Parts: sequence; C-alpha cells; structure tokens
Amino acid sequence: MKKLYSLFAAVIVAASVNAQTTVTYTFSGTNATEVVGGTIDSNLSFVTAKGTSAQSPTFYSATPAAVRIYSDRTTGDGNSVTISVASGYEITGLTFTATTAAFAPPVNYSVDAGTSVAMPLTGSVYNVEGLTAGTSLSFKNVLATGTSNTQLRIPSFTVTYRVKPVMAVGDVNATKANLVKNTVVGNSIIFSSKGNVQVVNMNGQVVKTASVNENTTLDVSTLTKGTYIVTGNVNGKVVSQKIIKK
Repeated sequence: MKKLYSLFAAVIVAASVNAQTTVTYTFSGTNATEVVGGTIDSNLSFVTAKGTSAQSPTFYSATPAAVRIYSDRTTGDGNSVTISVASGYEITGLTFTATTAAFAPPVNYSVDAGTSVAMPLTGSVYNVEGLTAGTSLSFKNVLATGTSNTQLRIPSFTVTYRVKPVMAVGDVNATKANLVKNTVVGNSIIFSSKGNVQVVNMNGQVVKTASVNENTTLDVSTLTKGTYIVTGNVNGKVVSQKIIKK
C-alpha cells in the first residue's frame, strides 16, 4: 500500500509542476451586433452558437457592457460559447459573473464535447475548476421555463489552462505485468488480471475504485474524456497503465 501511495504522489506532482496560465476575455463591440467568436490569446479562441433560440448572442453596450447569451425556454437549447485550446495544452478552469442575478439563468458546461452538466453558480458567479479539457470547453444557457427567453449577461470570462502534464511515473505502459486490455476506452475498462484497482485522473484524484477479476469490466461511462492512470496490486506487484477515455 505504501508503494501505491507513492505512485499516487508521483502522479500529483507531475500534474502540478506545469504552471497555470489565467487569461480574461472582455467583450466589446457595437451595440446589438452579433458576437460570433474571437481570439483570447495565442492558445485559446472561442466561437458562439445560436442553438434553437430565436436570437443569436449579441453585444450590449450599456453599463456594464456585456454579451447577451439567450435561452430558449421551450427547448432549453439556448446560445452557447465554445472555447478551444491549442494542441499540447488543456483547460483547467472557467469562471464568469453575470451582470445581475436577473441575468444569471441555469448554465451547463461540457468538456471536449462530452456530457453536459450543470455549472456551479454562487450568487451571480459561475465557476468550475479541476477540469482537463484537452480540446474544448463549452457553456450554454439552458433555461427551459418561464415566459421569456432570459439572457445570460456576462461582461467577460476567465479561463485557466496549462501545458498538458507529463507523467512523472515513467512509461506506465512499459511495465511487464499487464492490468488493462483496452487502453483506449469507451464505456468500460477490460482487465486482464485480478486485483484491487483505482482510476486516477491527471490531477491525482481517485475517481473510481474496484476489485476486479480477469476478463471482467469496470463501467467508466460517467467519466469525462481524457487521460487516466489505472493502478492496482497484481500478484504483489504495483502495476499502472495509462488509458484514454473517449
């Protein structure tokens, strides 16, 4: 067990040595003009999408100036913003603040075009951290109630990203003892050995634990897309393998 904890510590160190970059994009433009996208910095850009809303995202030049991201109260498929990150980098966090509580409807986010989940909201502040978005991070106005298509109004958004971590545990697939059969994973990991296993994300967090047998599977359909380390004790040996969740 001590060896297992040491391995987890190595993963945590590897994930944290890469410095975080935080950049804020502030909306600007002519009143009532459509906002279609923009360049955030040399590694980040964004585009918007209308969804089924009757209106596209538009710039509002009043004080405070903001982009108006509309809902579709009938379908919940409102306007969205998709932030893309350059190859070799990953987005780790996103935050923005609505101009007032009246313009702070429910918002969902998705990592790498994966499952859409509710974005935490405190007061008028939306914030999500601990991500590993290797290609894109999207957020959408998902209000699906009321008598009008309520806007999400935000003056700016702040993105945190980093260079993709390099694992400090060496080539985790080079070990002779084999634990996982399918290193590119859809909904299930297939095991080639019996053992007690843990699935660790690139932030060093244990996201799944299980006792498995040869040729059994572990459901990982709820995990976001990205890279993970599967670690276990097989025949008295600590074994780890990298997997990629599609």
